[in-house]
Amino acid sequence: MHENPPRVSVIVPAYNSAEYTLETVDSILAQTYTDYELLVVDDGSTDHTSTALQVYGNRIQYLYKDNGGACSARNLGIRLSKGEFVACLDCDDLWLPEKLAQSVAKLEENPSAAFVYTGCYLIDSGGEVTGWVRNLCDPTETPYLSMLGNGAIPAPTVLIRRDCLEDVGLFDESIFIPADQDLWLRLARKYPICRVDQILSKYRLASNFTLKNIALSLDEYLYVLEKQFDDNPELSDRSKDHYRQQTLYVHAMMYRKMGDVKNARQLLWRAMSECSLSISLCLNWLLSLMGIKVWNGIANIRLALLKSSRVK
Repeated sequence: MHENPPRVSVIVPAYNSAEYTLETVDSILAQTYTDYELLVVDDGSTDHTSTALQVYGNRIQYLYKDNGGACSARNLGIRLSKGEFVACLDCDDLWLPEKLAQSVAKLEENPSAAFVYTGCYLIDSGGEVTGWVRNLCDPTETPYLSMLGNGAIPAPTVLIRRDCLEDVGLFDESIFIPADQDLWLRLARKYPICRVDQILSKYRLASNFTLKNIALSLDEYLYVLEKQFDDNPELSDRSKDHYRQQTLYVHAMMYRKMGDVKNARQLLWRAMSECSLSISLCLNWLLSLMGIKVWNGIANIRLALLKSSRVK
C-alpha cells in the first residue's frame, strides 16, 4: 500500500449497511487526492458487509471487531492508522472528489488549525439532495462558542490534525449522538479551526436516529455541555444558563417536529423555569397550547420567511 506513512488516514466505521458502505468507499476511492490510507472497521456486522468489501482487495484495510458502537470503531481505526491527518466518515455518508484535496490544502495554509470543515449537502436514503449547509458556525461568535450553542458540524465534513487529536483525546465512547460535537468542542477550545467555503460532502439523514431518540439526545448533549462547563471556569453562570436553554429549546423543537406536543411543551417549561426567560420560549409555549397543526404551520411560515430573506 504505502512505503512511507500516508498523509491522510480515512476511518469508516461500518455496521449492517453493506450497500451504503460500498457507496461510501467508492466516494473515497474517487478522490483526486491519493496520499491516503482507508481503514474500514466493521463493528460486528451480521449482514454481508465483510464479503461485499472483498471486491476492493488491498485498496482498503478491513478490520473486524465485536460490536461496541461507532465511537469504539472510530477509535480503533485511529489508533491503528498512521496519517498526519485523520477523517472519520460514517458508512452512509459521501465525499465529492475534491474533498480531501481541498481540506489538506486548507490545513497546510493554516498550520495551527486543529481541523478543517467544509459545506455539505443533506441527502435522503436514496441519495437525493434535500438541503445544504455551508458555514456551520455562527459567524458572530467564535467557533467554540457557536458549537456550545448547538452549532453542529457534521462528521463527514471534517479533517483533523492528528497531533491535536492526540492532545485532547479520541471520541468519548460513553455517548453516541453528539460524540463528534464533543470532540470538535474539545479541539476548538484549545486550537483554531478553519473552513473550506465549498460543498464537498454529503451527509445522509435517512435514519433520523436522533428524532427517534430525542430523550437520549437531550441527556447526551447536556452531558457534553456539563463536561465543557467543568473544564471552563471562565464561562459565566449566565453563559452556561444560555447554552443549557438553547439545548432544551432545540430538543423541544425536535419533539414539535415529531408531533409530540406534550414533551415539547414540558421541555419549553423546563427551559423557562430552570433558565432565563426569553420571548422565543414564551411564544412557543403559548403556540403549543394551540395544537400541533397551528404550531407547525406558524413555524413553517417563519422558516419560509427566513429562507426568503437569506436569498435576498
